[in-house]
Amino acid sequence: MSDTMSPGKRTSRDGRYLLWFLFSIPAAILIAGSFWYVFIQHDIKGFQRFPTLRWSGIVSCIFLILTMSATPLALATKGGFRWLRVNRRYLGVASFAYAALHLAYWLIWTNPHAFLRSFIRAEIITGWIAFFIMAALAWTSTDAAVRRLGPKWKALQRWVYPAAILTFLHWLMTAESLQRHLETLILSAPLIALSVWRFGLRKRNS
Repeated sequence: MSDTMSPGKRTSRDGRYLLWFLFSIPAAILIAGSFWYVFIQHDIKGFQRFPTLRWSGIVSCIFLILTMSATPLALATKGGFRWLRVNRRYLGVASFAYAALHLAYWLIWTNPHAFLRSFIRAEIITGWIAFFIMAALAWTSTDAAVRRLGPKWKALQRWVYPAAILTFLHWLMTAESLQRHLETLILSAPLIALSVWRFGLRKRNS
C-alpha cells in the first residue's frame, strides 16, 4: 500500500481540520476567559459573571439550528446551501460539544441538592434529556458508525427533532427576562419557519 496520500484526500482532510479549528474558536474564547479570572486574576466572582454558561448554550443552539436547517434550505433553494448539507454531521457534533461545555460549566456551580432537584424541574430536565439524545447522535456520527448502522443510521438521526424541541423548551424556560425570551424566539424563528414550510411541502406531495 502506498504511503502517499492522494491530493483529493489531503485537501478533504485539511478542510476538515480547518473546519474544526473555526468551530473551536468560541470555545477557546470562553475557556480562556474563565481561566483568566480563576488563575490570573484569582477572581471567582468574575469567573461566575463571565458568560460561559449562557454563550456555550447559545452557540450549541446555533450549531443545532444550522444542522437542522440544511435539508429545508436545500429544498427551498432547489439544491443550494451545499456547504451546510456536506458538513451537517460536523455541525451536529459541534452542537453537542458546546452542549457538553454548557453542562460542565453548570455542574461546576451546582451544589448536590440543586443537582438532584434538576431531574424534577421541567426547565432543567428538558435540557438533560436533550443532552443525552445529542450524545447518542454524536457517538454514532463517525464514518464507521454510519457504515455499521447502514439504513438504520438515518432513522436514528431523526431523534434530532425531539432533541431540538426539548432544547428549545429548555432555552425558553430558563430565560431570565423578556429580552432573553425574545432572543430565543428570534434565533429559533428561521428554523421554525423552514420546518413549517417543509411540513407543508410534505403534506402537499403526499
